[in-house]
Amino acid sequence: MFSKTPVELIVKDFSNIYNKCQSAYELVSSRRYNESLAILTTAEAYAIAEKAYVRCDTFKELQTKEIEAFVNAFDAFYFELKQVLFHTNDDLKSLHKRLTEMSAAYEQVNSSFNLF
Repeated sequence: MFSKTPVELIVKDFSNIYNKCQSAYELVSSRRYNESLAILTTAEAYAIAEKAYVRCDTFKELQTKEIEAFVNAFDAFYFELKQVLFHTNDDLKSLHKRLTEMSAAYEQVNSSFNLF
C-alpha cells in the first residue's frame, strides 16, 4: 500500500513538526500575534509528534540516538512554547535557542539515515 519506508516517513513527520514549530515561534515572536492561531499551530505540531512517537515505538530501526535527540529537542521546545503561550515565561531568546537545537537535531537525523 505505501511505498515509503518507516525512515522516510519519520523524517517527513519530523520535517512537518519542525516546520510547525518554526511557524509557532514566528507567531509568538511577532508584535501582535494571534494567540488562537499560535495555539492551533502548536496543537498541530503536537498531534504530528504523537503519531511520530507511535511510529518510533513500532519500528525498532527508528530507535536511534539521533531520533531520541530530535524528540528531546521537540519536547524542550514544546514545553517552553507552552510557557510563552500562557504568559508564565516570555523568554523568546531561550525559545529560539530550543528551535535552533531542534533544527540541528533534525539535520542529524537526516545525516544518520543518509537521506539527502
